[in-house]
This record gives sequence, structure tokens and C-alpha cells, in this order.
Amino acid sequence: MGVVSTELEYLAPWLRPPFSDLGTCQTKPDQYCKEEVHIQDVGGLICRACNLSLPFHGCLLDLGICQAKPGQYCKEEVHIQGGIQWYSIKGCTKNTSECFKRTLVKRILQLHELVTTHCCNHSLCNF
Repeated sequence: MGVVSTELEYLAPWLRPPFSDLGTCQTKPDQYCKEEVHIQDVGGLICRACNLSLPFHGCLLDLGICQAKPGQYCKEEVHIQGGIQWYSIKGCTKNTSECFKRTLVKRILQLHELVTTHCCNHSLCNF
């Protein structure tokens, strides 16, 4: 009982012919094509959106991604108390006035909270 070549290709994908050159994608029977899509090719700035990200745990309230409009940036807002980072919020800015700010929030009978905002302008830079 022999094995048909299509069954062999299905069972052993490493026996398939190599990918063709990028940009010369042909549709011959024994030739496969590989196309690469980069995030920059999609258009616009894509940022990570997360309502609650904890150090050493990552994003707990994940909103997925947001797409920044022209003139907007990706941002990460870090909340620090007693010199320790408690949590951060990630997303897209509404305008440039949100970027690179430091705010000291004074609380009665508690440690003061420092809030810093960092902005960046390439896709998924606030990951």
C-alpha cells in the first residue's frame, strides 16, 4: 500500500518545496508563496490599550489595541507610590498636551502618588 504524494505533503509539511522569492508569487502546482505584511504598511499608528497593567503580571484589563489619529501618540501613564510602581494605563493620546507630564497627587494620611506620562510614535511602542 503506497502513500499518495498529497497525503505525504499533508503528513510531512517539511517535505514541501521551499518558498518562492518574495514579490514573485506564482501559482504553479508545486510552488508556495510567502507574503509579509508589516504593521507600518497598514497605515496609522497602532497602540496597546490596557486599563490596568501591573508590574510582573502584565495587563489585567486588556482593551486590545487603539489606532491613533494624525497628531496623536501611544502613551503609558505610570502611577508610583512610595517609590514603587503600582500600576500603569496604556492607550492613545487625545492630544499632545498629555505627553511627558509629571503630576504629584497629595493625599491626606497616605503616601503621595506620582503620575508620569510617556509618549512614543511607532506602532506598539507602549507594549
